[in-house]
Amino acid sequence: MKNTHVLSARRAATALTCTAALLSLAACGSGKDKAADSKPSKASADRPAKADAKPNGAEKLAATALRAKGLETKAAAGSVHEVMSRSDAKSDLRLSATECAGTVDLKDMGTFEVIRKGNDVWGKVDSTFSTWAKKNGAGTIRAGQWMHGSPTASLTKVLVSYCHGEQFGQQEKGSLKLTKGSAAEVTGQPVATVVGKGTDPTKKATYSIATMGEPYLLQQETPYTDGTGTQTITWSEFGTTVGAKAPTGKVTVAPNI
Repeated sequence: MKNTHVLSARRAATALTCTAALLSLAACGSGKDKAADSKPSKASADRPAKADAKPNGAEKLAATALRAKGLETKAAAGSVHEVMSRSDAKSDLRLSATECAGTVDLKDMGTFEVIRKGNDVWGKVDSTFSTWAKKNGAGTIRAGQWMHGSPTASLTKVLVSYCHGEQFGQQEKGSLKLTKGSAAEVTGQPVATVVGKGTDPTKKATYSIATMGEPYLLQQETPYTDGTGTQTITWSEFGTTVGAKAPTGKVTVAPNI
């Protein structure tokens, strides 16, 4: 299953060559300090469907077609507000294929802010993150100071990986066995659900697609790491401009790790 933000597995496998545990951070998912020029506005993931939204008939689709419709419609929106939560991490990000702005909280490992605008990436970590990185061989990463790099530079590549802009391109394909689930609600909006199971039937993914207005994929719940935990990702504000801006004030070059 893609989009599962496999932080713990990568952390154990790559220990920063990535000098190497920091590369294991790639792809996860709110920090204490907010970016001055790129604050995500108040989360409206709890905003109900528009009063004039009409039934879209998504619930009539077969499981495979329903999940595909939700993914395609979300990708076609071009931008989205994404909130992720699991036991060891959470994030609050506004995303498009080329822009990103928001915060990532890695719990005991610390938090960071990230901004992407095209080929420019800025990141700012807190003191907990800086201390953790140093203990794990990543060298010195200054806390509380904006750093600039590219999407391929070692440190900023790790930070921006949480923005996974690829979700707006080619849609994921998988070998899950998909079945229709029960009707439900996500953030006050009626949804049709699809349940996916792999080789281990005790571990399942649940996809919730709006049945009013556009048939967006509103939420995805998937197992992660060893399958004992659940990661929940909720999407909202489809098509809203990210509006990422470079941070003001002093900015340094992001160090290599």
